[in-house]
This record gives sequence, C-alpha cells and structure tokens, in this order.
Amino acid sequence: MPEEDSTLRISKEEKQVLETARAAWEKQVGRKITAGEFVRFLAEHYLKGLKKESKQEKTAVGSHLVPLQEMKPAQPQIVAPGPQVSLVTCVRCGKQIGWRSDLSSEGYCPHCGIYLRLMGK
Repeated sequence: MPEEDSTLRISKEEKQVLETARAAWEKQVGRKITAGEFVRFLAEHYLKGLKKESKQEKTAVGSHLVPLQEMKPAQPQIVAPGPQVSLVTCVRCGKQIGWRSDLSSEGYCPHCGIYLRLMGK
C-alpha cells in the first residue's frame, strides 16, 4: 500500500453519521472495512455518479432533449375568502383602484391624490 496521510478532522456528529453509514454498509455487504476504505469507497461512488450524470447531460444537450423528470400532481389547497374589493374608477385621473369597502367609504386616490367618497349603488 502507498504511504498516505490518514488524518482527517471531522466533527463528532459527522463521525457518528459516517460510522452509522459504514455499519449499515458492512451489514449489507457482509464484510468489515476501515473508515478510510469506506471514505474512499464513498468518494469513488460519488465520482462515478458525477460522470454518469455528465454523460446523460451531454447526450441530452446533444439531442436537444430534456431528461424526463417525475411530476407530482397538484394538491388542492383550501383558501379562506378575503375581504370584498370593489373596482373603482377615479373621477380625476380615470385610473382604477381596488377599494376595500369594509374599511371605509372615503379615501384618497393613490395615483393623483384626490379625495374620494364612495356612494352606494
């Protein structure tokens, strides 16, 4: 084996996650490996995945096709009704204003600043 520096500084939480993953791998495969071998295995597996993804992207770009992605169906959402908003036209500038009549029947046009008083229908 080549001479190598096996010092790797990781936090206790990261070490616990790594040990849990290594124990699960050893249980699945049925053989024991050192932490360094497991890290090397993970790195090689990760790099193979990157190469595979880049090949898929190159073929997709070359053929101008987008890889198929699984879509989730839209979930209906319950939305509570909001306040009543009336569409009002300003008498001075002619622009339309969304007016909440539940707050007040008087106010100012946000566009030209004229004072408005709404009359009932």
